[in-house]
Amino acid sequence: RYGDGKDYNGPVWFDKQFFANMGLNLIANLGSGTPYSNTKRAVSVLDGRSSGGLAGTLNGARLPSLFTLNAQLDKNITLKFGKEEGDKRKTANMNIYLLVNNLLNTKNVVRVYPYSGSAEDDGYLVTPEGQQAIEGAPSPEAYEDLYALRLINPYNYGQGRTISLGVKVDF
Repeated sequence: RYGDGKDYNGPVWFDKQFFANMGLNLIANLGSGTPYSNTKRAVSVLDGRSSGGLAGTLNGARLPSLFTLNAQLDKNITLKFGKEEGDKRKTANMNIYLLVNNLLNTKNVVRVYPYSGSAEDDGYLVTPEGQQAIEGAPSPEAYEDLYALRLINPYNYGQGRTISLGVKVDF
């Protein structure tokens, strides 16, 4: 964070202390993957069933680790208003900020299909039951394509990059 006036030690452009009262914060979050339980068999996402029986131990598998980097750039501005009373004017502090969550737009896996351990494939179509379903479909190609579309679940991933611009006023 840069100061202002005589406390300013940043660059000066056109005789202006451009970065006066400005700061940058970086916050890195790293977490180990959370546990989940594998299942013995793949269950079609079309069935609506939630389990294929426990494979291994309860919570015996782990999701991948998570990493996000957040950044906030902000500038404080002192606002003076009203008539001067004695030797002091009324003031308020305004803080303008730009907040970027998940600056690197990291694709963090927060949920997986329990049989395959993948966020994108439940493993059903390669099982004997899945192969039967494909062969029994009027159009096997269409069945596979539509099944792949059904597997897309945005909730399997953490939030992508978000950018917020805001103003805070203290008086």
